[in-house]
Amino acid sequence: MKKNRVVFSAAIAVLAGCSSVGPGFANHPADCALGIAWADCLPGTKGYANGGGSLHRKEAADAAKAQHDAIAAQYETVHKQCETDMAIPELNPLREKVEFARKLDAPPPFQYASLDSFPSGAERPLVAKWAKLRDACIARERAVNPVPATATALDESFIRQQMSFGSEAEGKVSELIVALYQQKLTYGEFAQRRYAIGKAAVDAAQQYREARLVENQERQLQAQQIANQQFANSISAWATYMQAVNARQPQTVHLTSAPVHCTTMNLGGGMASTNCN
Repeated sequence: MKKNRVVFSAAIAVLAGCSSVGPGFANHPADCALGIAWADCLPGTKGYANGGGSLHRKEAADAAKAQHDAIAAQYETVHKQCETDMAIPELNPLREKVEFARKLDAPPPFQYASLDSFPSGAERPLVAKWAKLRDACIARERAVNPVPATATALDESFIRQQMSFGSEAEGKVSELIVALYQQKLTYGEFAQRRYAIGKAAVDAAQQYREARLVENQERQLQAQQIANQQFANSISAWATYMQAVNARQPQTVHLTSAPVHCTTMNLGGGMASTNCN
């Protein structure tokens, strides 16, 4: 009986070491090293480079999707919590004047962009309340790690740089909210400027993402530098604008005297730069 058990165990060990996609050992180490494209060739082997490894490619793709979905679920939880926080009736008087939730590059509806009035004395505490809830939402969002566990150091650098454009824009919107609270901006100017900096950030992130698809490494680096520089130009123009805003007296500059002008320049290769002032 003991002998049979030993033989049985040995058979299991042999079977476990066999390939599931064809005769030979698991992952066909010798064949894959020579360049034969078995479906279970491991990454890094010639067989994998020759188009083999579909088994591991699928495993990697499934793992990457699972990690992506897990990260997306965390962001979704954060966003739902923010929606719940901002659904309080106390903020109802402000909803017709400020968009609480919006995409960074979504043009503001006419209702918000054309509102040439400053926050009233009764509305200023509501603006402050909304700002506090918004800050909490941003803090929760930034607590989520956007980098998958399998990401390389280069992948992580790319992901964090791409996300930094949006984070920078959200910080600039916080400056706008302070100016709105101080009655140095009308609701309409706030909406338009919020859109302008958001669009600049989204355009930069898109250019940065597209640059990574460029096969030539030198051209890829150049395209990424262009994206960074164009956004830096937008931030520089923003600093000048905010300096002028902060120098205003409350309730003195109306929407008609502070128009937003945006220009878009084609950079070639499907990339463009948008600057607003």
